[in-house]
Amino acid sequence: MVGRIAEPRVRPLALEELRAAAGLHGRGLPHEFISRLGQRFLERYYRAFAESPHAAALGVVDPHSGRVCGVLIGAFDVRAHYAFVVRRYGPALALAAAAAALRDPRLLYGLVRTRLLRYLRGVLRSLTYGKAELPEPEVRRTGLLASVVVDEGFRGSGIGRALVEDFERRAWKLGMEEIQLVTLPDGRGAGPFYERLGWEPAGERVSRSGERYALYVRRPGNDSSGEAVG
Repeated sequence: MVGRIAEPRVRPLALEELRAAAGLHGRGLPHEFISRLGQRFLERYYRAFAESPHAAALGVVDPHSGRVCGVLIGAFDVRAHYAFVVRRYGPALALAAAAAALRDPRLLYGLVRTRLLRYLRGVLRSLTYGKAELPEPEVRRTGLLASVVVDEGFRGSGIGRALVEDFERRAWKLGMEEIQLVTLPDGRGAGPFYERLGWEPAGERVSRSGERYALYVRRPGNDSSGEAVG
């Protein structure tokens, strides 16, 4: 049975709601690498987005039960956000990831083989972000919609659309020139949903571990059409 919320109300997630939000993420996106790192890691990951001045952790809560039924995390200034994450939450996230990897040899192998060096490079870049004497080269102001998850019992009720559109409004208000996201390709991901909201396909990305993703972009002024399924 699909839960119904007449007018989904999007707001920033409260800190006491992050555990439920992380659990929803893990259930809704089990294929994601960060989901495989476990509930403890996801809770800290969501807390970093909730507390970052350069990002957002948004949610929709069922007014009848108080249940978190939809969540979105995204960054407006990606480099500044991840610099904040490394400096504020780096050790806690690393410990949570290590604990999960030590319990799962396949996860440990994947972490070391495909991600460890890239993560270390990212940490070094984040630690030096904003410290350079020379000005940063001017680049397009691009936000990142990291993930959207709607509880299975509430899908098809407009919650996904409400979350995405709220994030878009926040991005445009901050002067973003575009937002990007990636999803699974070939009908396995949420590409059709985003296209109905006005997002445009922009090719493909391949991760260092060989995973293929469809890239989508959204720019101000593109009207959405159709009815969302999220």
